[in-house]
Amino acid sequence: MLDSTHPTGTTADVISVLRLTPLNASTRMITINSVRSLREVLSDGADISADTFFAAAETATPELRAQIGDRHSQILSDVKRAKRAWADPFRRDLVLRLRGRLPTLQDAIDAVDAGGSPKQAKRTVQSLQKLAASQATLPANIVATAIVVEPLLRRLTPEDLDVHTPKSLSNKLAQIRAAVRLVDPNAISGRAADIKTLPQSWRDLLDMLTGRLSDSDTAVCAAFRRLAVRADRDGLLPGDVHDAFLRNFVEHELATKSDSHKDKLRRAGRIWNEVIAGAGLPAAQFENAVRQDRLPDVSWQSVPEPIRARVDMLMHRMVAPQGDEDWSSFIEEDDDDLGLGDLVDDTDASGAAIPRELGTQGNLRDAVKRVWHAAETSSKVPRKPERLEDLFRQDSLVATVSAIREKRRVKVEARGETWDAHKKGRYECSLVQALYSVGKSCELPEEVLEPVRKLTLKLDPSVVGTKLKPDGTLAYVYEDRKIGKHHEGMLRQFNEDTALKRWFQAPGTLWREAEKWVKQGKHRPTLAQASLARSALIAQLAQRVTPMRRTNFARLRAFGDEAHFNVPIGAGEGTLILPGAELKNLRSIHVTIDQETVRMLKRFIEIYRPLFVERAKADPENPHLFPGIGSERKERGKTGGYTKGFGYMTKTKLSQRFRQHLWKHCMLRMDMQVMRHIAGKVILDMDPSAMGLVQEVLGHKRIETTQSYYAQVSKIVAQKNYLKLLDQYSRRVMSDIRFNIDPENEKEG
Repeated sequence: MLDSTHPTGTTADVISVLRLTPLNASTRMITINSVRSLREVLSDGADISADTFFAAAETATPELRAQIGDRHSQILSDVKRAKRAWADPFRRDLVLRLRGRLPTLQDAIDAVDAGGSPKQAKRTVQSLQKLAASQATLPANIVATAIVVEPLLRRLTPEDLDVHTPKSLSNKLAQIRAAVRLVDPNAISGRAADIKTLPQSWRDLLDMLTGRLSDSDTAVCAAFRRLAVRADRDGLLPGDVHDAFLRNFVEHELATKSDSHKDKLRRAGRIWNEVIAGAGLPAAQFENAVRQDRLPDVSWQSVPEPIRARVDMLMHRMVAPQGDEDWSSFIEEDDDDLGLGDLVDDTDASGAAIPRELGTQGNLRDAVKRVWHAAETSSKVPRKPERLEDLFRQDSLVATVSAIREKRRVKVEARGETWDAHKKGRYECSLVQALYSVGKSCELPEEVLEPVRKLTLKLDPSVVGTKLKPDGTLAYVYEDRKIGKHHEGMLRQFNEDTALKRWFQAPGTLWREAEKWVKQGKHRPTLAQASLARSALIAQLAQRVTPMRRTNFARLRAFGDEAHFNVPIGAGEGTLILPGAELKNLRSIHVTIDQETVRMLKRFIEIYRPLFVERAKADPENPHLFPGIGSERKERGKTGGYTKGFGYMTKTKLSQRFRQHLWKHCMLRMDMQVMRHIAGKVILDMDPSAMGLVQEVLGHKRIETTQSYYAQVSKIVAQKNYLKLLDQYSRRVMSDIRFNIDPENEKEG
C-alpha cells in the first residue's frame, strides 16, 4: 500500500508548482494531465506524497507501465518534467507555505518573482506594491483572492498607480490580476481542454448541462466548466456539491466578471437546478437562480373581480399626459357648435381623464394585487379582502408590510449581515403610497383613507422627526432629498480635478479611437469604431449642447418632419429643439449647437450611422440618430409606437455601451444619467448660489427639485468657499499685527 502521508508535499502541491513554473501553456496542461493520470493509477485519484509519487515513476515496473497504458512513455517523461519543476526550492516552499491559508499580495509578489522574465516581474511587483500603498497598508495585509482584490481594482484611478493614461492603467490592472491568479485557490480557467481529465460522472453531467444551451451561450458553458473543474479540484463529485461551495463559486464569478455576467450566472443556476432535480442528485441548488421579488408576483386575473373591476375602471380613465394624447380627453364630449365640449367642473369630475405616466399606472395596479395577495396568504387576516375597501383595512396593510420586511430580513441575513428591525424601507412605503393614490382616485371615504395616509408617514424613511407648529398641530420633518447611492458613488469620483479633466477630454479621446480606421487606410470603420463614435457624440452633446436624459438621447431624430436637429449645410452653428411633449416635465428645450459639435454630428451621420442602419435592419427612411429596434413611443400614449424598421436603439443598451467605453478609454465609472449630475456639480463648484442656473440647464420644472437633489453638493461647495474666504481674511488680519520690541523698555521692565 502506498504511503499517503505528505510531510514534504503531495501531488496536489506538485500541480500547484507546475502552475507557477514558466512553461508553454500547452506543455503545462499536458504535464498536469500526466501527473493526474499517473496518480489515478497509483492511488485511484487520491493525493499521495510527492516523494512516493516520483519514486514510483523513477522505478516504473512493467506492471505499472501496463496499467498506465499505451502512452506510458510520454506520461512518465512528463512526470520527470514535473519532478524538475518540483525541485525548485523557491516555488516548492511558496506552495507549501500557502497550504491551508489564504494567500496575500506578498505571496503573489513571491509567485511573480518565481516565474516569468525579470523585467516583466519587476513591473508587476511595482504594481502590486502601489496597490497596497493605495490602501495605506503593506502587501502582506491584503488577501490575494479575486473576491477581495477586484473591488479594490474597480475603485482605482490612474493616479493611484502613478500612470497618466487609461491604457497604462489597464496594463497595470492586467498585471495585478495575473499575479493574483497565480496564488488564488479559486482561480479556474474553464477552458474546454480542462474537462478532459475530469471524472466520468462530471463529464456526463456537463453533457446534460450544455445540452440545454445554444451555440451562442459560450459564457454559460464556460461557467459550467469552471464549476466542474473547481469542484473536482476540491475533491467533490456532482452529488457532493454543497451550499457553501456554490455560494463561494457565485461570489468568485461575480467578482471576476462584468456586471452583465450576473444574468448569465442566473441562467446557469436555473439550468443546474433543473438538471440536478431531474437526475435525482443530492447536490445543492443555486440560490441566485430563484426569483428575487420582494413580494411574490401574482396575475391580475387572480384578484377578485369586484376589486379588479373597480381598478380597471380607474385605469381606463388614466392617460399619459404627453405628446399627441388628445387634450380634449380631459374634457367631456358634447355636441356643441365648436365640437370641443364643456370643461368638466370640479363638482363632477367622475368622467374626466386622469393624467398619469404609463409607469405610474402599472405601479398602481401592482400595488393593488400585491396587497391583496399578502392579505390573502396571511394567517393574521381572518377576513380575506373581497372589495377594494378591504385592502385599506389595518390587518391587510400590516400583513403586506410584514411580508416585505420578512423577505428583506432573509436576504440581509443570507449576506451575513445583521438585520436592523428599526430601519425603514422605501419599498413598503412606496407600495402603501400607491395604494393610497388608488383609493383617493376612486374617491373612497376619508375615514378609510386617513389611516393609510398616517401609515405612510410612519413608513417613510425620509421622515426624520416631528415638531409642533404654533397652532398646536403636528408637522413632520423630512430630510433633504438626495441623489441615489449608485449615482452618488459615481459622482464622488469627480471631486478630483483629474477625473473632471478626463471627462472633459472624453469626447476627443473616444472620437480619436473611433477615427483610427482612417489612419490605418481602411475604406470603412468597424461596428466597434462606430459605437465609439456614438459615445463620443453623446458626451459632446451632453457637455457642449445640453445634458439630456438618456430617454431623450435614445429618441433623437435627425431626419423627417419632426427632426430635433437643424444644422447648416456649410460651416456654422446649428440648433436643437426638443418639444415639451417629449420631455419628462413637459418643458421644451431650444439650444444652439456649436460648430465643432455640428462637424462631429455631420460626420457621424455620414460615416458611422449607416452601419447602425445596416446592423438593425432599419428602414432607409428611419428618422432616428441612433436607429435600432426599440419601438416604444411613450409620448404617443398607451398605444403609440414606431412601425418595424423605424425604431431607435434602446436607452438601456445605449447607456450600457456608453458606460463601457467611458471606463475602458477614460477610466471613469459613469453612465448617461451621471452626465446630468456632473453639469449641475460643475456649475455649483464655480458658484454655490447658482441653483437657478442649474435648474435651467437641467430643465427642472421646479427650483425645489434642483435644490433637493443638489443640497448636499451645494453645502460641501459652500463650505469650501467659506474656508477659502476664512483663509484670505485671516491672512489679511495677521498681516496688520506688528510685534515691535523696545530694548530700553524691556530692560526697565
